[in-house]
Amino acid sequence: MGWWVLLATAWAVPGVGEEVSHSRGRKDGVVVLWPRLVPETTDGLMRQYATAVQEVVATQARATFPGERVEVRPSPERVCPREGCKAASVSVLLGHEHGGCAVVALLGPPGAEAQRLVPLAGTIDVASAGVPYRDRPEDHVVIREFVPCDRLRESLDAGALQRALAEL
Repeated sequence: MGWWVLLATAWAVPGVGEEVSHSRGRKDGVVVLWPRLVPETTDGLMRQYATAVQEVVATQARATFPGERVEVRPSPERVCPREGCKAASVSVLLGHEHGGCAVVALLGPPGAEAQRLVPLAGTIDVASAGVPYRDRPEDHVVIREFVPCDRLRESLDAGALQRALAEL
């Protein structure tokens, strides 16, 4: 199969490559990526929860990195390009099941470096503190208990997020 057939196939298949951020951010900044929903869904309510969580992350990032240093990426841009972002990156894994949600932050330095996992909502076991770059974070966590999704925003551990951002 020629390269042009593969390229045409990638363009024709919805969702292929769309999750990659169109911006790598700036060297001294932070890119706040769109949340990773697990399982994937097009449910409007879950997308509202994802937006709310991303807003909290962006607010905390702006408090930690003042000025024009924080860039927030729209849906579906949830990962940095293969070579990594120029900026530090932060996103979340938003797990959901039967009206319950759990949130784990993914924080990474610039470049194609391992990402740190920080539980923010729910009871979550993290297999290791770091996840290899672009590995699926859901393969490295076990959600033991969910919080009600409609209480997600107030359930987020903003202190843990703020401390992790400060360490970036």
